[in-house]
Amino acid sequence: MKYKLPENHSLSASIIGSLVFKDGEQYALSDIQFAALEAGVARGQSVLVVSPTSTGKTQIALWAIANSLENGGNSVYLVNYRALAKQKLEDFKSQLMNPFLSNNPASLVIATGDYVEDGNGNIPSEPLRAPLLIATYEKYLAMLSASGIPSDMRTTTIVCDEIQLIGDEHRGRSVEVLLTLLKNAGWKQFVGLSAVLQPKDASDLASWLDVTLVSLLTREKHLRYECWTPHGIAATNSEQPDSVQEGIPIPVGVDLDPVSILAKLLKEKKPPVPVIVFCMRKQDTYDLARRFIDEYKKKTQEQLSLAFDGLPITSANTFLSETLGYRVASHNTDLMDEEREIVEQYLLQEKLDVIFATSTLAAGVNFPLGAAIFATWDRWDSNRRVYVPIETSEFHNMAGRVGRMGFDHDHGRVIFIAQKENAIRVARQYLNLGELPFLKPRVTTDRFNQLALQLVSSGLCRTKGDVERLVCTTLSALREQDRNPTRFRNWPKELVKAIDELVEEGLLLATTTGGLTATSVGKAIGNSGLLPETGIFLLNYIVDKLERLMKCLPTATTAGDPARLSFILFSACLSSPEFRAHNGKPPTRFLPFPLDKESLFNADVYKDDLIEPVWEADIMPINGAKLSQDWMDGVEIRQLESVLPYLSAGMLRDMYRNLAWTLQGLSSIITAAADARIPLAGRPKKLRRQDAKLKALSKLPRLIRRLSFRLVEGLPDNVVWMVELNSRESKFRLTRTEILLLRAQGLTRPEQVMLGSQEADKIRVRVFEKGKPTPQAKANWLRDSCRDWKLNQRRLAAARQLKRAAYCKVSDLFKAFYETVGTDFEKAFEGIMKN
Repeated sequence: MKYKLPENHSLSASIIGSLVFKDGEQYALSDIQFAALEAGVARGQSVLVVSPTSTGKTQIALWAIANSLENGGNSVYLVNYRALAKQKLEDFKSQLMNPFLSNNPASLVIATGDYVEDGNGNIPSEPLRAPLLIATYEKYLAMLSASGIPSDMRTTTIVCDEIQLIGDEHRGRSVEVLLTLLKNAGWKQFVGLSAVLQPKDASDLASWLDVTLVSLLTREKHLRYECWTPHGIAATNSEQPDSVQEGIPIPVGVDLDPVSILAKLLKEKKPPVPVIVFCMRKQDTYDLARRFIDEYKKKTQEQLSLAFDGLPITSANTFLSETLGYRVASHNTDLMDEEREIVEQYLLQEKLDVIFATSTLAAGVNFPLGAAIFATWDRWDSNRRVYVPIETSEFHNMAGRVGRMGFDHDHGRVIFIAQKENAIRVARQYLNLGELPFLKPRVTTDRFNQLALQLVSSGLCRTKGDVERLVCTTLSALREQDRNPTRFRNWPKELVKAIDELVEEGLLLATTTGGLTATSVGKAIGNSGLLPETGIFLLNYIVDKLERLMKCLPTATTAGDPARLSFILFSACLSSPEFRAHNGKPPTRFLPFPLDKESLFNADVYKDDLIEPVWEADIMPINGAKLSQDWMDGVEIRQLESVLPYLSAGMLRDMYRNLAWTLQGLSSIITAAADARIPLAGRPKKLRRQDAKLKALSKLPRLIRRLSFRLVEGLPDNVVWMVELNSRESKFRLTRTEILLLRAQGLTRPEQVMLGSQEADKIRVRVFEKGKPTPQAKANWLRDSCRDWKLNQRRLAAARQLKRAAYCKVSDLFKAFYETVGTDFEKAFEGIMKN
């Protein structure tokens, strides 16, 4: 620690007063914070900060953001998880809102794959212009691609948290593309943060970004690493990482078992609570928690926890309702977002002694963890079909969640177990605290088509030469050039091949001089984030099946077949290259693994409309479509997760989210494809001689967007309007369960919901029997809110019609029609009819 500011710190008085920690009367900075200030982070110097977890890196980013805001710039804070984005939103509200954002919540915007909204809960008109935008990497890339990458971003400060994500197997390519785009556009200041970059990677990354590397490998609060084996304990400490103690005796009465070791830690004079037990399998987070409670906790007669009251019943929260009373919890992807938030709040409020978790526990959030036990440290690799040890970078990133600054632990403790000789040899790699894997290049030739389409669609590249120059200056390209120059020399040829395929499919137009322009459909696919293969795959399917799809649409005389339409659209999306391997390329999104266990129903009734008529050969998309349709039709999540072993609410909600996102992209693609004004050369190949189909195509996008919205909310069509009653300012909110109960009672239309009759009031009170502070209060709120909503809908409809009527010669008559009542309304109506 340093108990002073460097002489050339350049922090303003307001930043010092609001964002610099004091220990008594002295300023208190971690070593990395002091070094960052010396490097000029408060003077606008771009830096890559590499330091272990819990050394105060986020505070460095805050200084850069505050400095930018004070000088009229805007800032973007990029994170790797939705949960972390939400956490940062709340943190920044308390840290930055009053002193640096003029106490204006609209100045702070969050953007994730789920939603984009400002601090007031409203949808901002120009989120990219917000003074402070918090976004996930992929969402920010999508937003920039949709609006066009600015050629100059010299008023923008970019903060990249967990920047080592650039090497992630599944997400690294998108991160590298984004950083390449930003690097070429320029920035006011760049601040990258990481705890687990290998020194050579850190140096290469800083050099590629052209920023100053600020790196310190020591922690403020040290960690003790212990490898427990049948031969004893081997241990090292981050304070003396080169020294390993061997043969330390295992405590008497303790087995080489995570539950036994956990019990021993909790019996210590000063137990390091809360303890996190890391598990590589979700099921272990339940099984070990149950074992621990059964073997070491006394049975009580306490009631189940009411923490999840008001949420839909799931297997996960049913389990947690019991364990929270023992100050024990589980945390994994089985949990829905709302459930994870409750568990994390219990952890932050020190209401837990033990949490059994997978690696999903929000990285970067400052939890008060005192010790970590790795129940296992190898994970199933489905491609190799073996268990493989997790990489040392992931191990140390997980371990670094303990012993963090700001909490009452002298140091952190990390324990992992190895039983057999071969496992002991592998496990000892984690005792080498300086051993981290190299970043792997993630921009590769197999996805050049998507990369080229994104670059041209965004407007950043206008020629084949532009695309080549940008792609060949990525970090992956530079590393390929160093390691395999022969293969790198083939990159330009592979890019030309990818571009030619995009031209052939009608996604790009190419001039004889090498100029490139994205067609309307090309832009729609590029901006959607979908793979080009997915866009073409789904568009071709829609065109081929258009006649049958049209028969499913409602008309003035028929109800159509909306159930059939939704099912075949859902199954088509889930069968696309986005979710299933195609032509040797892996998918980018994954369906829940239990969907492959058994067929949930006989899909022969849809056989002629499916992408794959032999649907039995791949039942996962069919099962996924069926469960998505059931959710949208109002089936409770607890019932859906019980249809297959190991299927969980969290898995299902992720699938619904991904499917809804795909449907949104498909809607945009069809809208662009149905535009009859586009000349033949600018159309996708499938529609170049299909003019007669364009009008029919144009009827689908609005319906697909509504299916997407219903899928997100999980509501039938006739009650989805009720979601709009949940405004941010409202003191009550309607849950999905309550909306479905209202529907079951026959209240589906606004006119029914807002009735003031005694019978209607009884129904509302019955639906809200668990409502706080009283069922009657929430019932009255629903009645009044529905009336206000209905009136507002009429006003909006009137405004739209009056805007259209402005072009008529009798616009004054229309104005009177919408603004008068009683006999005056009758006169206005007569006037319109006469004219």
